[in-house]
Amino acid sequence: MTINLLDLATTELASFLQTLDDPPSATSRVLKAVYRDCVNSLDDAMELSAALRSKLAQEAVIDLPQQMDERISSDEQTHKTLFKLADGHTIEATLMLSHTSAGRKHCTVCVSSQVGCAIGCPFCATGMQGFVRNLSTSEIMGAGVVFARRLHSAQEAGKMTNVVFMGMGEPLSNYDNVCRAVSILSASQGLGLSAHKIMLSSAGMVPQIRRMSRDNLPLELAVSLHAANDELCNCLVPLNRKYPIAELLQACREYAHATGRLVYFEYAMFSNINDSTADADALLKLLQGFPCDVNLILGNTTDSLDYKPSSREQALVFQKCLIVGGVRAMLRVSRGADIDAGCGQLRSRYLEN
Repeated sequence: MTINLLDLATTELASFLQTLDDPPSATSRVLKAVYRDCVNSLDDAMELSAALRSKLAQEAVIDLPQQMDERISSDEQTHKTLFKLADGHTIEATLMLSHTSAGRKHCTVCVSSQVGCAIGCPFCATGMQGFVRNLSTSEIMGAGVVFARRLHSAQEAGKMTNVVFMGMGEPLSNYDNVCRAVSILSASQGLGLSAHKIMLSSAGMVPQIRRMSRDNLPLELAVSLHAANDELCNCLVPLNRKYPIAELLQACREYAHATGRLVYFEYAMFSNINDSTADADALLKLLQGFPCDVNLILGNTTDSLDYKPSSREQALVFQKCLIVGGVRAMLRVSRGADIDAGCGQLRSRYLEN
């Protein structure tokens, strides 16, 4: 059976190469060829011996998903792509370009972990699509490799600097394949991304967060916390009915203690639902003394008439309440609203046709 190299973590790749009678030292060269040199074909990996290239050509491929559609924002800084998988299902990925205050380029890739999503958040386009299946590691990595190749061929664009698991699906429901993708992203011989350059966003899968504490994965954890009380959170994130706020926060405390990392709480803001100063005060009380940052996000526009994004002005008032109370809070810049860049929006357009 032909092996897709994008499915293999570093140790798995080393074992595979041993079956081809190649030494473990070949692992770093293969990883470099695929993820840093961004070769289109293994035949182009000239750092590999001719004999190894020949064997790989018979036993392995670099199989990428098919690009179906791409939309680029008016400022050309956000690229939203719809990919078609081998079984005909579609997923999304997004490339976001920016510069730091010091002028360094950031090229962030947002990847999906599932086809659809089972969480069912009523304000999320992916949640409205329902769950189909988990992605394989190669399907998760495939979109990133497509963007990495594009950045590599356009030298002025830079290289992939950050990866966020914030696309379609609940990453922790696909734990093993996501962990394998993280190991590839962080491998020094491959992309070599450090822990603070990889972020995983979860709706609040408590058992898996506790498992992350034990596994000490090299990444940052962001957790959805869109309300400070269970009644409202049950409506916004149905998973909260299974893992209520108190249980979720305890798991997050354990994670912060075990890993020494902050937890990032994501708070999607919707007009007249969870964006009042009273909501801010309740969130402040809930998180007082917790080692965390809060990322405030203006909710995405979807077909739902019940969930309208908060105004930026109201979000700034909310943010000030948190900061004055001693909780660090950042209002995330909305990107790509003109190209359906929100999670699941582009795929929804195709499903409707």
